[in-house]
Amino acid sequence: MKKWVWVVATLVVALLIGGYAYSNHHATAKEYQAAMTNGRTALTNKDYTQAESYFQNAMKRRLNDKTAQTYLTQTQHFVSGEDALDARKFSRAQGRYQTVKDTKNGAKVLIQRATKRLKQLKVIQANVKQFKKLLKQAASENQALNYGTSNNTLDELFNNKQFQKVYYKDLYTQALALRKANNAGQASSSSSASSQTTASSSASSTTTSSSKAAATSNSNSNSNSSSSSTKNTGASLTSSESQAAKNYKGSNEYTVTKKQKELNGKTITASQISLARKTINAAGGQADAMSDQDIRVALQQADKKGMSLTKYTQQYLK
Repeated sequence: MKKWVWVVATLVVALLIGGYAYSNHHATAKEYQAAMTNGRTALTNKDYTQAESYFQNAMKRRLNDKTAQTYLTQTQHFVSGEDALDARKFSRAQGRYQTVKDTKNGAKVLIQRATKRLKQLKVIQANVKQFKKLLKQAASENQALNYGTSNNTLDELFNNKQFQKVYYKDLYTQALALRKANNAGQASSSSSASSQTTASSSASSTTTSSSKAAATSNSNSNSNSSSSSTKNTGASLTSSESQAAKNYKGSNEYTVTKKQKELNGKTITASQISLARKTINAAGGQADAMSDQDIRVALQQADKKGMSLTKYTQQYLK
């Protein structure tokens, strides 16, 4: 009798344990499915942080589950691509999106979004190349003191609606700075031209007055010319010395060659020298203490180094 009691008791315990195990397994399976479903919903809603949390929870319910792991990794790569795109690190973003797209048995919604991003990146990178080319051209024109032409080139950028998008923020900032420099250069050039006009007018007036004074004193000069000529004979060059002076073709340490007065094969004008002085002073240099040839050398060296005169002054003339 006792033997049968123990048998029955054992069977009851086994059934209870088995039932609990089955019930627990069933509950865990339901929790796993719920986590995966919620994760997919979060992806659809672009709530990637929540999606990652759900997929991690699913992996806790079913250890080493490949599907949950694939979805989690794919989501993390897509988020990394989005961060890189926002930071304008286009090559890195492209790599992340390509990984998402190539994921086998991954979330279809992420594959679709990654494919769309890759097409967008292709356009962005092409625009960056074109915008950099125009910006480089405008910078070269600025260095050649062609401020108006440089601004015209910049207008091609500013008139392009794509250029105003956040992806090109760094280039946009550079373009704004260059336009500001061009405007300052044009203002200085106009001021210099105005000063030269005033100086020319003053010189003309002075010349007229001098001519009248010369006419008045001309007769006195003629009356004294014979005696002055006699007195100055002793200080004059002999005929052989005069001929030697004419025949001299050499140069001394102060001689400036034609090439030293040119920039890119063109003679550096007085207007360019005047404008360069103002640019050097504005950049913190001491242009007033420099000769015209010093200014020419500064322009030539800045051009040789591929730098603006302002940057050259700040680096070498301060």
